[in-house]
Parts: sequence; C-alpha cells; structure tokens
Amino acid sequence: MGGSCAEAFPRLVLGVITGLALLLFIAPPESEPPARIPPMVYYTAASLLAFMALVPLAGMLGAMFLFLVGLGYLWGERRVWLLLLIAAVVMAVVWGVFVKGFAIQLPPGLFS
Repeated sequence: MGGSCAEAFPRLVLGVITGLALLLFIAPPESEPPARIPPMVYYTAASLLAFMALVPLAGMLGAMFLFLVGLGYLWGERRVWLLLLIAAVVMAVVWGVFVKGFAIQLPPGLFS
C-alpha cells in the first residue's frame, strides 16, 4: 500500500509557507504602513535556534525542558515553580506520546 513518506509533510509545510510568502511579496501595498514587528518575535526565533543547537548536546528532553523554562521566562512568567512544573509536564506528555504511544525514540544528546 502506497502512502506519503515521513519527509513529505515538512516539505509540504515548507511549500505552503513559500507560496504564501510569494503571495505577500507580489501583493499590492496597503494604503497604511504595515505594523512594526515587536522585538519579542526575534527573541522567540532566537530561542528556537538555540533549542535546535542544544538538542544534539542535551538530547530532545533536556533541550525541551530548558527551552520551555527559558521561553516562559522570556514571555514574562516570573514564578519559577510554575515554569518548572509546566516544563516538566509538557516534557512528560511529549515523552509519553512519542516513546510510549508511538514507540519512537527521542534523540539522545552527548551528555545523556
């Protein structure tokens, strides 16, 4: 039985994003200037790049935990206990779904 491979979905998403970006590029300009992008968008993008760089070192779960705590702090949450609790719960849910539910091993890191 044929089907799409695992690499087809990211390529499809990338194609849709590229197509929408091209539509924005060729669309006529609006009468009012576009809204300024807040700096938080760039900080969030930088934290995602840091997460991707951290995965080979700390593994998926360790990098995810640090990313969730850091992103929550970046977005304004200052209760450390809540940041740690939410990061641990989300990490446990992701681990449960992928490792126990789908039997897919998450990438280990150099330190794990």
